[in-house]
Amino acid sequence: MITLRTFYSSPENKHTLVLLHAFPLSSAMWDSAAAVISTNAPAFNILLVDFPGFGNPEPEKQWTLGEAMVELHDQLNSTGIVDPVLGGLSMGGYAAFAYYRLYQNEVKALILSNTKADADTDEGKKGREEFALDAEARGAQAVYDRLLDKLVSASSKKNDPALVPKLKEWISSFTAKSFAMCLRALALRFDSSDLLPTISCPTLVITGDDDAIIPHEDMEAMAAKIKSAKFVSFTKSGHLTAVEYPEKWGVVVSSFLNVI
Repeated sequence: MITLRTFYSSPENKHTLVLLHAFPLSSAMWDSAAAVISTNAPAFNILLVDFPGFGNPEPEKQWTLGEAMVELHDQLNSTGIVDPVLGGLSMGGYAAFAYYRLYQNEVKALILSNTKADADTDEGKKGREEFALDAEARGAQAVYDRLLDKLVSASSKKNDPALVPKLKEWISSFTAKSFAMCLRALALRFDSSDLLPTISCPTLVITGDDDAIIPHEDMEAMAAKIKSAKFVSFTKSGHLTAVEYPEKWGVVVSSFLNVI
């Protein structure tokens, strides 16, 4: 179902950071930020996850984030990794919550970027299904039309004209079926709001002040419900903070990793 890619192997081999990607991208979204982390927090191995149909074969049947996280846990445990740091952006954050719900005593720390704990409302689930049907009919074009403009800030688009074409290139490599099944997995996710006050591991929350999908204020409120969470907001950044500002994202995460 999922695949794990080793981005960096630490000579110390003591700790492992696992990064979970956003929809509608793959683990390739992490490459630039992960390179910064490997330099600035070299004690951590870095593993990158690809969800079904993103950077790996398209799924044969409907899947859920919970099922994906059970598989991730099994794969990590099979290689002797029992206390990973989990980092996720957007969908990846939803998955991190799902993993923590299942294995909270086996998580060293959490990095929650541009994400939320709430499940979709009934209206939100209806919107996901409409999007899924559109994706089945039109493939990547449906994703461009419905989502692309919301992924990064106006400032990022202006400062990096190659950013949107790069996102389109990444998105175009995935199938209509992969988009649709992933959207349905997002709609099926559990509400994780009840977890927030129970999170006891070190937690870093990152947002962008121009995030058009999950507002800065909502993430700040979420962070306030997690005991001792560190909250960081990037100025002039949209939803894909780690893609828009990989150097800054990597430095902030490295500083967090080096003291946990």
